[in-house]
Amino acid sequence: MRVQETLPRKTALVVGANGVIGRNLIDYLEQLPDWDIIGVSRRGGDTRGNGRTRYEAVDLLNESETREKLGCLTEVTHIFYAAYQDRLTWAELVAPNLSMLVNVVDAIEQAASSLRHVSLMQGYKVYGAHLGPFKTPARETDAYHMPPEFNVDQQQFLEQRQPGSSWTWSALRPSVVCGFALGNPMNLAMVISSDRFLFLTN
Repeated sequence: MRVQETLPRKTALVVGANGVIGRNLIDYLEQLPDWDIIGVSRRGGDTRGNGRTRYEAVDLLNESETREKLGCLTEVTHIFYAAYQDRLTWAELVAPNLSMLVNVVDAIEQAASSLRHVSLMQGYKVYGAHLGPFKTPARETDAYHMPPEFNVDQQQFLEQRQPGSSWTWSALRPSVVCGFALGNPMNLAMVISSDRFLFLTN
């Protein structure tokens, strides 16, 4: 008689659940039998999918609200961080985007003794891709480009916070991501179409 192996349960906290990255990650995790999922965004719930995801509406810039709403999530084992706050200038991106990550980690680390991993969504801008050509192949050990750069500040926060903790962290740096999210202008199709429009009108 064959005994079926039971996979240990894991709980994902997907931060930025209604964005391009978060939506697709939730769709993927909902197909896996050993994951429970909690989605976090400013807008809260979403009726799509198979109903396995529980949603929390949280203003992550509000430290006390984040602590109140996430501080009871004792079951979280993995944080998938893909939240983003846009601002007019690159320098202005640092403060809100760092604060949101800090508020999430502060709340979950205190509540969830079984936290195992924090996954941070980044991109090629860590290498200075938005500033022009950069050394290729780019490597993890390359020196950071001239600040400000919120991705670097977020990573440095995790680097300084993790030693002595029971959790590990990783950073993902894709060059381009494609997907669908309501109200999100960061869409490759829109970039292509706007470039095409400018070409045709000039």
